[in-house]
Amino acid sequence: MYSVLQNKENIKFRFDKFPYVIIDDALPTDIYKKLSESFPKPEKIIGNNEYKENVAYRYNALNSLGDKEISEEWKEFIKFHTSYDFLEEFYDIFGDSIKKIYKVQKERLFTKDNIGVRFEKNNHFNLDCQFVINTPTSGDTSVIEPHLDNPVEFYAALLYMKDVDDNSEGGNLTTYDFKDKPSFYGKSRIREEKVNLIEEIEYKQNRLVMFLNSPYSIHGVTKRSKTNFYRKYINIIGEFNFELFDYRNFLEK
Repeated sequence: MYSVLQNKENIKFRFDKFPYVIIDDALPTDIYKKLSESFPKPEKIIGNNEYKENVAYRYNALNSLGDKEISEEWKEFIKFHTSYDFLEEFYDIFGDSIKKIYKVQKERLFTKDNIGVRFEKNNHFNLDCQFVINTPTSGDTSVIEPHLDNPVEFYAALLYMKDVDDNSEGGNLTTYDFKDKPSFYGKSRIREEKVNLIEEIEYKQNRLVMFLNSPYSIHGVTKRSKTNFYRKYINIIGEFNFELFDYRNFLEK
């Protein structure tokens, strides 16, 4: 199975305070096409949850691997992206940033013996590879404002799988840095006037964005225009069973 990180020639590095990479044509065209065509139906991903407009629904690796309706191509994809081999690929790219931000060597992060699929059991390091959809919207609707992810999360990768006929606008990933002193409200949200936009990354077919999570990894998603299409992507996650940082230490005094 091809890794979402395999297209090294197309990697664009953004390795300042907020380390992330962008890879266009992340997967070979034929592989991407086959996966796109067998992406689960929305009904599968929504399941028994109440349907709401412009809401994210997820179907995790543990469910997918045990589901006879998920294609073998997807199962192989999920198995690889929840494996130690994928962790090694991630570390090869982000190792220097990890050492800079977290001051830790690879041996203290994870080994072949202390990782596993998220929700299967409580591993030291848990991996997931989720199908995600955002439901259609009847008007210009925001997705999520600037924020930090859960501090147990170590990395996240988003493989965008926009439908060929989807001509809607928005739903793009945005990255930020603080203008001055870090300031949060709610759980870990940040008001837009407190941050500078680094980059807006368009939601498009076969584009991968992967970032190292830290107190500097501020990101959001732009408004979506009216559309009957689902916003579709794969979310590849690695997380510890403890918090890596406490954003409250960054609050304004």
